[in-house]
Amino acid sequence: MSPVDRTRAPARSGPLSPRLPRLERTTLSNGLRVASSHWNATPETLIELALPGGRAAETPEEQGLASFVARALTEGTRRHSTLELLDALDFLGADLRAGTDDTSLVLSLRVLDRHLEPALEILADVLLEPRFDAESLERVRKLRLASIATRGDEAARVAHHVWDRLIHGASSSLGRSALGTETTVRSFDEARLRQFHAKSLDPRAAQLAIVGRWTPDELRTRLEPLARRWSAPKGPILPQNQPVSAPAAPGLYVVDRPDAPQTELRLGHLSVAVSDPDALALSALNYPLGGVFTSRINLELREKKGYTYGARSDFELAPWPAPFTVGAAVHAQHTADSITTVRALLEQYLAGPTQAEVDFTRDSLEQALARQFETPASRLAFVRRVQLFGWPDDYPLLRLRQLVELGPTGLASLAQRHLRPSSLIVLAVGDARQLSSLAPFTPLDIDGAPLATS
Repeated sequence: MSPVDRTRAPARSGPLSPRLPRLERTTLSNGLRVASSHWNATPETLIELALPGGRAAETPEEQGLASFVARALTEGTRRHSTLELLDALDFLGADLRAGTDDTSLVLSLRVLDRHLEPALEILADVLLEPRFDAESLERVRKLRLASIATRGDEAARVAHHVWDRLIHGASSSLGRSALGTETTVRSFDEARLRQFHAKSLDPRAAQLAIVGRWTPDELRTRLEPLARRWSAPKGPILPQNQPVSAPAAPGLYVVDRPDAPQTELRLGHLSVAVSDPDALALSALNYPLGGVFTSRINLELREKKGYTYGARSDFELAPWPAPFTVGAAVHAQHTADSITTVRALLEQYLAGPTQAEVDFTRDSLEQALARQFETPASRLAFVRRVQLFGWPDDYPLLRLRQLVELGPTGLASLAQRHLRPSSLIVLAVGDARQLSSLAPFTPLDIDGAPLATS
């Protein structure tokens, strides 16, 4: 399991100087912060409006409420039934969606430039005047209860939810399933939805990202009607929740799926928040370890041993401490050796990447930058990362400079600060009999709760 030599790294013809998208910023009359990037290669405008109403904002009694509210938002408005809303969007050729992540409730709009203004009016209706009637809420509830009832059917879904609980703890909003429970979902009524929705509606705490052909003045003209309808409440902006994590003790945790042909594996530990000075460099550190097809982890588990179709590692980015995770679905009979192999690879990587790996990472990231912003969706993701994390507009170039300046020695020091292979949390969702050589382990149910052992 020696480090892989990147002798076939892309040839360099001098450092690239890709043009990063230019960001324009403005604040509307209601305090809503807008960041935009110019795009005129296609006649469409993309918008993401992020409100402070993600999973982190839920209390235990509200588990699953954030995503329930998001789903209900698209079920109609005061002026439009569900079908009328869909018809209005279809008439404009617009796509409007609502969803949530850990930090935000997000409304996403994609529309042809010539229909932007009427589409923004519909967006305002969905945002400010949701229907939330009994019929639509019952429809959303039935779908959600069906998802909860079948939550154990897919090993990857089980691994995702249980890993969150192991990393963040059952008492953290981030450690609870975003689906909710049957009890909480049955308790959601119009009053509960409107109360949670209202908490997210301070425009001063929201962020709007937009990509299109518009100048800042043109954008302001088109967005001000929304700002006039969406007034800011009096008083200070409410502070955002900062979930406190209490990870499980290092060790092996198993959700048994007897006779399963594959095992979903997760290995890792809690790492740092995006505000940490090292956060930006961690993606470069991870690239040769598990961030690309030719990484050490994937080449060892897939190409050399044939245990999996693919394995990756990642440092998650969030406003609070987030995990470093290695993930793979491996053949059941090779579960124990896969765990042992990953541990050994992480121990090796404490010595840092080789110079060849550093060169390969630099060349790959430089060449990726040259084509990273070729679609409006990729530009929108760039704008959102800058907004959400408070990163500088040239953060991709800053990351490259850090990579060059750190070199193998500096990256080794970074690995030693942020990788803990001797204290990994390991989750296996698969046939527990394949892990007898690694016993003892802690058995869990499909929600991550410990099971009694005989």
